[in-house]
Amino acid sequence: RLLFVIEGNGCPPNQVHPTNLNLTPIGKRLQTVEESFQAKDLPKALKPVSDYANRMLILQGISGRICGGGHSTYFGALGCFNTREGKHVLGPTLDYELGRHNETLFKNISLGISQRSHLDIVFNSSAAGANNPIGTICNPQTAYQRMFSPIGDRKNLAVKTHLLDYVKEDIKSVKRRLGSVEKDKLDRYLSAYEEIGQRHSAIADLDPEFKNRIDPITEKYRSSNPVDRLECHFELATSALVTGLTNVATIASGVGHQDFSIVFDKLGVGLEKHSIGHALYNKEPVAVEASEKIREFHFELIARTLKKLASIPEGDGTMLENTLVVYLSDAANEHHTKCDEWPYVILGGNPRVKLGGRCLTYADFENKGHRTVNAIHNTLLHSFGHPVNDFGFKIPGLDHGVQEGPLSEIFI
Repeated sequence: RLLFVIEGNGCPPNQVHPTNLNLTPIGKRLQTVEESFQAKDLPKALKPVSDYANRMLILQGISGRICGGGHSTYFGALGCFNTREGKHVLGPTLDYELGRHNETLFKNISLGISQRSHLDIVFNSSAAGANNPIGTICNPQTAYQRMFSPIGDRKNLAVKTHLLDYVKEDIKSVKRRLGSVEKDKLDRYLSAYEEIGQRHSAIADLDPEFKNRIDPITEKYRSSNPVDRLECHFELATSALVTGLTNVATIASGVGHQDFSIVFDKLGVGLEKHSIGHALYNKEPVAVEASEKIREFHFELIARTLKKLASIPEGDGTMLENTLVVYLSDAANEHHTKCDEWPYVILGGNPRVKLGGRCLTYADFENKGHRTVNAIHNTLLHSFGHPVNDFGFKIPGLDHGVQEGPLSEIFI
């Protein structure tokens, strides 16, 4: 299992760097360095996951220039391509690529928050292929109804099935009056509705006992506040993973230029994230404090997920030993990013991934030992049993060995 947590507006490397280790500035990293840390060494933003320091890996110095830059790389963060400010989806993203191999009811689940709180769904981070973005569900109530409401409820299923049958027949009727191009489009719609019907039926047949693993819906699911919504989405993603509805989930927290300028007022932060991003360039104390507080909240929610996974037996251990959480930002290291370096925090467990309280700082671009984001994507694919060595797009002229294959420092 794998949970991606993508936070918008950049992640300054120092905010996720252990305090006992020097962070060598970019431009002075002559070789790749591996160092160790303990729970007491974690910076403020990572304090909530201190109990899992021995199950953590921090990556610094990975580059992602192929993804472009600007306020956000959008789908490029998980796709390894340049979206030109979200306008172009050139291929599948890693969450879909991992999920499509699974025989779960949902191949992958995409949830998130946006400054456009009136929208139930936005398209910003996940894709099934070129020109085929996957919607990020922003309304927790919508997400809950889609994923969990049919469990053990055959009566409600009958009503939904009748409605879906009506829609499918309507599509078939319209198809007969259209040309080939329009028919192809409607065929895709028809296929999607049929898939929804099959999925609802399968969910309804699940053992009602599965509901015991699902966090109950509460009043906060009706809230439009981003703090409440983000908390709900973590609960939903965790529930989907532990019930086996999916093995891959993505939480997109303000990903994309149109969606990241969120105010986390419930955390005591009055600034919206766009202003915070600009102020960080001058290291303004108010902005630094606000940024750390917001990031700390994300890791508090990650800690809750890890705790729940650790409480559920699986095999000779727990679900935590077979679930990775990968944290990154859609804007790599800063507000107006060039993707020269891309911090990652990886937690949890996977038998093929070496974590162990380590910090890896990779050599600078074009220095021996440097690696690109493609290599991380390839590593995760390998760890899930899919030996892909060339995921995403490559930088022309750059040694393919830097961009291909799994990372030997991580993949076991």
